[in-house]
Amino acid sequence: MRPAAADTIVVSAAVGRFSPPPWSRVPLRFRPLLAAGALAGAALCLAAAPAAAQVVRGVARSAESLAPIAGVQVTLFDKQGRALAVVTSDSAGRFALRVPPATELDLRARRLGLAPSEAALKPLAPADTAELEFLMGDLAQTTDPVTVTAMGSLNDQRLNTARRRGWKLYEPEVVAQHRNRAQDFNQLLRSLGAPGILLPRSNNDCIRTMRDNRCLSFVLDNQVLGPTAIVLPSDIHFIAILSASESRIQFGDRAPWGAIAIYTRQREPGDARRRPRPTAPPVVTPPRPPTR
Repeated sequence: MRPAAADTIVVSAAVGRFSPPPWSRVPLRFRPLLAAGALAGAALCLAAAPAAAQVVRGVARSAESLAPIAGVQVTLFDKQGRALAVVTSDSAGRFALRVPPATELDLRARRLGLAPSEAALKPLAPADTAELEFLMGDLAQTTDPVTVTAMGSLNDQRLNTARRRGWKLYEPEVVAQHRNRAQDFNQLLRSLGAPGILLPRSNNDCIRTMRDNRCLSFVLDNQVLGPTAIVLPSDIHFIAILSASESRIQFGDRAPWGAIAIYTRQREPGDARRRPRPTAPPVVTPPRPPTR
């Protein structure tokens, strides 16, 4: 048997066969280096292992009915306001997340349409578990103020249009002071005072302009009637006198020499006024021949 070298260990057994580990064949002068490397590797493994974290569990509920709320976003913040983790509650309103131990943190729960809720998390030991409950109420929706302007009545719209176009007007208040005392429209115009207009002296004549002695056209509620019309003064709301140019722009060739635009009053509840209707001529039945 050849003698072994001084820095080599040979292990033998009397019974059976033994295979020495690989490090046993390392020379003695290199074994301290091997031990130091093993210790360094163990330290690296320990450093790479994740630190223990505490568990935070909770449930989000309705503040009114205490029913669980799904879809609530729970965000974990540190004291500097940085978001560390985000979870969403399940159909049972529950959520769970891990947080670093021995740290003061804040939890905020939010969902669209609900008032947000917050909770402060005190430092806990790594093995502890925190249980939280967020009670979330309905969030009152606020909007910018809206100004609602009701549309005026038809007569108000017509009156504003006549004012905007610059027509010569007899305002409703002025007409109301004279219409109950007038027996016909010509008398109403005479009491109102109509400069530049010649009133007819007979029922077969028309109202004419003093400038060119032309007949004015009657317009009743924007409907052109022609040079003559029968209108009850009690039905009139306001009157507008249009010049020849204004009348052509508004009504064309149907009122080429000017117009008297009459706008009637709107029927009010309980108003017993009735507008006159044209009566149909009587039906004459010819006599039958005598029978033989």
